[in-house]
Amino acid sequence: MEPKAKLLFVDDEERIVNLLRTMFRADYEVVTATSGRQALELIASGDIDVIVSDQRMPEMVGIELLSEVRKRSPATMRILLTGYSDLAAIVGSVNDGEVFRFISKPWDHEEIKGIIGEAAQAARATRDAALELPQPAAPSASAEAMQPELLVIDDNAADRQVMAKAIGGDYKVHGASSIAEALQVIEQRDIGVIVAEARVGGDDTGQLLRVLKQHHPSITTVMLTNAADADIVIKLINQAQIFRFATKPIRSGVFQLAVSAAMKEHQRFRTSPALLKRHRVARASEPEDPSFAASVVRSLGGLRMRLSSLLR
Repeated sequence: MEPKAKLLFVDDEERIVNLLRTMFRADYEVVTATSGRQALELIASGDIDVIVSDQRMPEMVGIELLSEVRKRSPATMRILLTGYSDLAAIVGSVNDGEVFRFISKPWDHEEIKGIIGEAAQAARATRDAALELPQPAAPSASAEAMQPELLVIDDNAADRQVMAKAIGGDYKVHGASSIAEALQVIEQRDIGVIVAEARVGGDDTGQLLRVLKQHHPSITTVMLTNAADADIVIKLINQAQIFRFATKPIRSGVFQLAVSAAMKEHQRFRTSPALLKRHRVARASEPEDPSFAASVVRSLGGLRMRLSSLLR
């Protein structure tokens, strides 16, 4: 019989880790820590499938811990737990720790059980792939033609120009000022990375990104943010698996790093399709517009066939 998945809960409050141990010990092997230092010792001593860390802890906050775990144990699925809405912490949890989910305190028991169950399954299914480094492709005459392209979705033409200038030397960049234009580009071009504002032309891009991640999870997303709306960011982390966040006004060096990391992740998906299981999106917290989702799926039929051939 396959051994139980191993969970590590980290919180400086003993009562919290004791409660979580009680909730999960029947179905998982559970270990706990009350500091980041203790957690890293446990990470070093054995394979941890899922780590759930609180954000506010003395000495080492949750973001710092998950960032270290990503470096030391990349196969471990990372979840951040917090009881307050701090946009900097939330964005940092994505950019530095690459979290699978963000869970707010107080949590819903069934929800947290479902999230950890998904994370444990993904960890077991993708452990070997997550540990593998992508092999550099052999150079070829057609390499440039096969390079995935980048789409910037922003209704501000000046901002699109700034971003295209920052990354245009490295990638073929397309611009879109509306969701309709974005769908046309995605259908016709081999898009690997999307850079998007949260709202474009008055429309919420969140549903587009959720549908794309559900049907084409190899596309990675860099979300632009200039407003301290933690609720929107949390929703995008959980429901659209945003890979990186970048701030406006654009800082060229930081933006280039975010896009480069996103493209490398997309290339990893092409090399190791099993990794896509680690980026399953959460169920939408509000009812989806079925007509919108259906229109996205219909318009992306060609993209599905193209990506399927590339990911075989």
